[in-house]
Amino acid sequence: MKPDLRIICVTICIMLLFSCTASASQLSVKKEVQNTDIKTGDSVSISLEFENPFNKTIPVTIQDNNVIGSNGLEIQCYEYSIPDKPLTSLGYDFSIQAFSPGEFTLDPATITYTNPETGKQESVRSEQLKISIKQGSSAGQQQGVTKIYNCGGVSMRSTSYSSSGSTSISISSGSQQAQQSQQNPDNVQQTAQDMQNLKDEMNRQQQDFQEMQNELKSRIENTTDFRKMKQELEKNGYSQTENNLKPESNDTGDFEYRFMKNNESADINGRMSVGKMESINESSTEDLKRIQEFIENNETFQKMQKTLSDKGFNLTDKKIDLGSNISRFEYTYGDTNSRNASISGNVTGTGEIKDILKKEPPVIFPYWISVLLLIPLIGFYLYKKYNYKAIIPPAAPQVTFDYKKEALLQLENAIGTFKNGKQREAYTGVSAALRLYFRGTIGITELTSEEFLRILKGSKDDACIENVKHCFLLCDLVKFAKYEPNKADFDEAVEDARKIII
Repeated sequence: MKPDLRIICVTICIMLLFSCTASASQLSVKKEVQNTDIKTGDSVSISLEFENPFNKTIPVTIQDNNVIGSNGLEIQCYEYSIPDKPLTSLGYDFSIQAFSPGEFTLDPATITYTNPETGKQESVRSEQLKISIKQGSSAGQQQGVTKIYNCGGVSMRSTSYSSSGSTSISISSGSQQAQQSQQNPDNVQQTAQDMQNLKDEMNRQQQDFQEMQNELKSRIENTTDFRKMKQELEKNGYSQTENNLKPESNDTGDFEYRFMKNNESADINGRMSVGKMESINESSTEDLKRIQEFIENNETFQKMQKTLSDKGFNLTDKKIDLGSNISRFEYTYGDTNSRNASISGNVTGTGEIKDILKKEPPVIFPYWISVLLLIPLIGFYLYKKYNYKAIIPPAAPQVTFDYKKEALLQLENAIGTFKNGKQREAYTGVSAALRLYFRGTIGITELTSEEFLRILKGSKDDACIENVKHCFLLCDLVKFAKYEPNKADFDEAVEDARKIII
């Protein structure tokens, strides 16, 4: 064994020990502010941008503290599902008002989730977010700090406001409580006025929001797509029960309308942007059941599911994203070792399953096998090094191929073939001799006559190219059944080939 080969073998064995230890994928989160040019009186909108490498929906718990001075949002616990997209942006539906100028640093957001590849709970954090607020033409109306808790089926929100005095107001679940600390009599009248101003401002904001919501609702319900979907549901016996609008302005926002028919439900949801319907979808539990039947009655799906069942995997979740023409589905499975598998694909409205794919967890490589393989190889290497002198056979002499000589020899063979009466084969031999010469001299492989001529242009003189063209033309004539080979044409083809080769 050559020394280089021994070193390569040892290196491969060592790399084998570590090649399988790839780190598992991980979520990442980034905190962003939508507007960087902020002045006092402006609204500051904070959002989180997620990178999801798992190609599946990931439930997460968010903890985030965004307080600028005495204004802000404190998320103590918030449950959210990151969709199966590479990038997702989550914008808080609560803007923070810039009250005073200065430099502020928002705390990192903490995201807790279960890694689907490892089955272990992990936490990732964003970077801190620095915000600079400039002095504007007006000061902001102080909003206070809103605390949000939405986890485990418990939903609470409370806002604490503070004024220039020491009075504080806490609003939670629609109720209002006031706690008044010890004050001087001179401050009582000012405190009461502050509280009334705060109440008036809250009422005004609520009224503005309601007007904005009503305007967005009117725009949505007057679009052709919405009316058509609603009429179709009502025709099938559904009645509207509620709607949920999230306006960002009079003509922009997300929406969801709910409908019921006995035990069946349906909804129309989507988004309007600047007065135009950006997206709109209609779905119902009846549609969901129909698509589910298509999937679970599919023969390929049943075979994949049986394969997973035979390996100890049980169904843990099923997700079907209904679409107008095609729907996306993903069935997830787990075993007793916390390993995950899935079956995903697309299904059309007529029941045709497309792009169905089964994913199973990778087989864990037994590292002890690598150690057992490495030990005898190291022993063999040491034995060769100290007890055996390898006999290296002499290198075989290199044989060079003379393309010019071989092409001329093949040309002479073609002449002999013509004399023996095999005229069509002789023409083919002339063409093959010329092609062999070019393959050896300039590296042109098997091409058509036209492709040969196109490549030769620019690399050969005009006389050479003309000879090649004439030779190929005569040789190609034998491909036609009506052509009768003759000695004059054959001699011209041979002469053209000989001039090129010599």
